[in-house]
Amino acid sequence: MKVIAILLFIVTLSSCSSPTDDLQAWADRIKAQPAGRIKPMPEVIEYKPHDYQSALEKSPFADLEPEIESQLRELHEGCDESIKPDSSRRKEDLERYSLDSMEMVGVLYKKKQASKWGLVKMTAGPAQGNVVYVQEGNYVGINHGKIVAIEDEQIEIITLVPDSKGCWEQRTVYMALAQ
Repeated sequence: MKVIAILLFIVTLSSCSSPTDDLQAWADRIKAQPAGRIKPMPEVIEYKPHDYQSALEKSPFADLEPEIESQLRELHEGCDESIKPDSSRRKEDLERYSLDSMEMVGVLYKKKQASKWGLVKMTAGPAQGNVVYVQEGNYVGINHGKIVAIEDEQIEIITLVPDSKGCWEQRTVYMALAQ
């Protein structure tokens, strides 16, 4: 019985193949195929240098000439630096429309909050016919207009408009109650 078990064990071991036999067969089959052709290199286009024709003109990256810089400073010296739009502020919806496309149609009082709201009707553009609630501190119009007062007959708006020197100028505009 021991002899049969030993013989059976030896036959079983000899019948097992190596785990890399199938990999070796695949590699042999690939090596037997003819080698493929390599695509030729693309044709190199010759570089033609460009002659810079503006070498005698002023470089756009150079500093300003001192006399021009002093003239610009003189123009800007008369500006009030405290008057300028707040570029970090998020624009409100009514700043997309000019003040000409809006008219005041009424006032709304909220007694609980002791606040006053102006009613503004859009007279032009895609929002034509819409009535919008505004209050003090809201921004309206394309010229950075800020509502500073709402009265029964008008809304007072301070706008910022650039002047001829490149400075910002405050102008007060009144949106009167429509008849």
